[in-house]
Formats: sequence, C-alpha cells, structure tokens
Amino acid sequence: HNHNNNNNNSNNNDNNYDHPLEDALSKLHERLNEENATSDYCTWFLRILTASQLKSHPDRYLPFLSADSTDSSFTSAAAATDRLGNDGTVDLSVFCAREVEPMGKECGMVQVAALAECLGARVVIEYVD
Repeated sequence: HNHNNNNNNSNNNDNNYDHPLEDALSKLHERLNEENATSDYCTWFLRILTASQLKSHPDRYLPFLSADSTDSSFTSAAAATDRLGNDGTVDLSVFCAREVEPMGKECGMVQVAALAECLGARVVIEYVD
C-alpha cells in the first residue's frame, strides 16, 4: 500500500515541475514582446547582424538591391539619389543606414535572407493576398 502512495507522490512531483522548457520559452516570449523593453534591444541587435551580413557579402546581396527594385521603401525618390554609388549601383552602407539599422523600418526579402544566412537558419517566405 505504501508503494502505491510513493508512486502517486512521484507523479504529483512531476506535475509540480510542469515543463521547465515550456515555462522558460513562455517567459522569453513575454519579455521579447514587451514594447520599449528587452524586445527593442533584441530587434536592434538583429538589425545590426543583418547589416553586417549585407556589408560582409556585397556580391551575394547587391544583385537583389537594384535601382529598379519593387521594394517601395527602397525606391522612394528621396532615398534614390543618396543610395546609388558613382556607377549607379546601390551603396550598401547607405542602404543599411537608412533601411536596415533604424528601428521602425520594415524589412524586405533581402534583409530576411541576410539574417537567416547569418544565423544559419532556414526561412520560407509565403505571401498571402
């Protein structure tokens, strides 16, 4: 009879621990979604990683950043003259300073690809109309 009680107690102890990984991930999710807090630092850090990846591998990304890009933020008239180099190609430093590093800027597929490659992650982008 005592043996059964011990089993019940051990099962109850397992329930008291819940799932530490799930609890930790839940707390991390909460922290990363707090406005004007940890999430902003994490977002900024990821933006810097993205910019570094772009600048470190210009041959990989420049073909996707042309003056006739369909990315509206990239082709805005105000930014167009400053971001092109003397040869008409995109100046990655200017692009990163204006479109990647600042908070509040949306990212395009090139930035997603650069960050994914930097982190060694696989990303699938799907569009829903």
